[in-house]
Amino acid sequence: MTFDDVIGIYLASKNHRSKQRDLFSLQRLSPHFQGKVLSQLKRADVRSYVTMRVAAGVQESTIKRELKLFSAAINFVRLEHDRPDLVNPAQSLGLVSGEPRIRWISRSEASSLIAAVALGARRPHLANFVRLALSTGCRKSELLALEWSRVDFEGASFVLEGRHTKNGKRRVIPLNEAALDALENQREWVRLHCPQSQWVFASQGSRRVVTFQNGFRAACDRAGILDFRIHDLRHTFASWLVMDGVSLYVVKDLLGHSSVTVTERYAHLSPTQGRAAVQRLLPF
Repeated sequence: MTFDDVIGIYLASKNHRSKQRDLFSLQRLSPHFQGKVLSQLKRADVRSYVTMRVAAGVQESTIKRELKLFSAAINFVRLEHDRPDLVNPAQSLGLVSGEPRIRWISRSEASSLIAAVALGARRPHLANFVRLALSTGCRKSELLALEWSRVDFEGASFVLEGRHTKNGKRRVIPLNEAALDALENQREWVRLHCPQSQWVFASQGSRRVVTFQNGFRAACDRAGILDFRIHDLRHTFASWLVMDGVSLYVVKDLLGHSSVTVTERYAHLSPTQGRAAVQRLLPF
């Protein structure tokens, strides 16, 4: 089997989530491994890929994500298609991602970003997406796959079933005034342009928007915001809450983290909480 065979089978699997993210990784992997027979691939071949990407200035966490796709595809085919002969040269290479990336923006920067997004836009989609992401902390994939049937305007919430979330667990997302306003604005656009669509971020006909990559990058440039990605909207949501004194356990539940250990990356943003806590101790 070739690299192309294995990746094709994996991406076509029914249980596959995060397909859009993996397609970005595939764009980087393909030029190096396309057409290669897996039985002839050595770990040294994979390490040469890593060396090439590092030399290009790519972060190790990104390279790790790319190799994770390659490794997962091989393991999937080996298990589901009974191919124990498949060797996995991308597994356990010992790459360490280092400190997790935490990039967030201020509220004034967020306002500038939303204004830059709306500037000259033909559709309200990206501006509403940014407002929703900043108000809910949801992942891009969770918002872009949102259907109107799961939005409860009266109850000010929407539902993410297990099939929609990264950890497979159901979440109910509470909506603040800004989020409700964004959804109302989006609903009006859909009503006028594609009333039969089930999708919140509807495109043409029955389709939906699958990425905002280029538009978001251009808006960040216009707003003068550097080194800021779509996923950093989620970091911003969490950072704002922690800095406002919200418990890490509450933030954990809102983000849908499986463990508070993941949420603790934001703990350094609330040093004043510790100072306030010790003041409550009685004199002794």
